[in-house]
Amino acid sequence: MAEGLLSRYMGTKEASLLWGYPQNTISRWCQQGKIPGAQQTAPCSPWLIPKDAVCPIAKPHK
Repeated sequence: MAEGLLSRYMGTKEASLLWGYPQNTISRWCQQGKIPGAQQTAPCSPWLIPKDAVCPIAKPHK
């Protein structure tokens, strides 16, 4: 993967840590098109999520 591409995207693990949702939930949102700009380079490859993407579901504040 090109260096420039890595600097603009994060994976589902990073998004999971950033947004506080399980990694499989992030993957499901990508599959459902809920994260604009999320893409795969090939079927079954890791998801590439734009680093400036916003979590599609806001966590309630406690």
